[in-house]
Amino acid sequence: MTEVHPVVHELIPSVVYSIFRRYKNFTEKDDLSQEAWSWVSSRVDKINKDLIPDEEEQSYKEKRIAWQMKRHLERYARKEKARKSGYNTQDEAFYDTITIAQLLPYVIASIVNDTALEQAQNLINDGTPRKPSAPAEGGNLLAILIDIKKAYLMIEKPEQDILRLRYHERFTLKQISQHFQCAISTAERRSTSALRKLQTHIGGQSPWQ
Repeated sequence: MTEVHPVVHELIPSVVYSIFRRYKNFTEKDDLSQEAWSWVSSRVDKINKDLIPDEEEQSYKEKRIAWQMKRHLERYARKEKARKSGYNTQDEAFYDTITIAQLLPYVIASIVNDTALEQAQNLINDGTPRKPSAPAEGGNLLAILIDIKKAYLMIEKPEQDILRLRYHERFTLKQISQHFQCAISTAERRSTSALRKLQTHIGGQSPWQ
């Protein structure tokens, strides 16, 4: 096999560990490492070409390769989890940030007003985008709302606060920046980060796309 770029030897352990930490009950670290090297060997020439020294883009290229490797290992780990848990990966359901953002106002309102999520379900118009139906949950809108509520209550208080301002009180990014006395770009970054943190608690971004 063609000699792989030295930086790959540094990337693999960190990527393997990040996946193993999440799926340690379903897969072994050595198996993940072997799968990572298998992935590298199938595209070693492309990886080496991408990592041709270029000071301006080197860091970006390394992160991109690490991200691609992580996605591959997550697919592998999810398959192992499904196999050992007795279900099919097609039964898994994922939530994109757009759907979460559209449903958050109803979820947060139910928390702030201490009302049942069934009421929020009734308020949502039929045109509201919903995730594809999944056998594990039956594509049930109420189940989606419950998942988002659980995830919202799991994130840190500062993250809850910024999402409440953004999606419940309908603050603009400028108003949020004034509220927290920070730059608009910082307000946007914090808002996006909080939304992605919430997404992570309900399974993260789909690794199959």
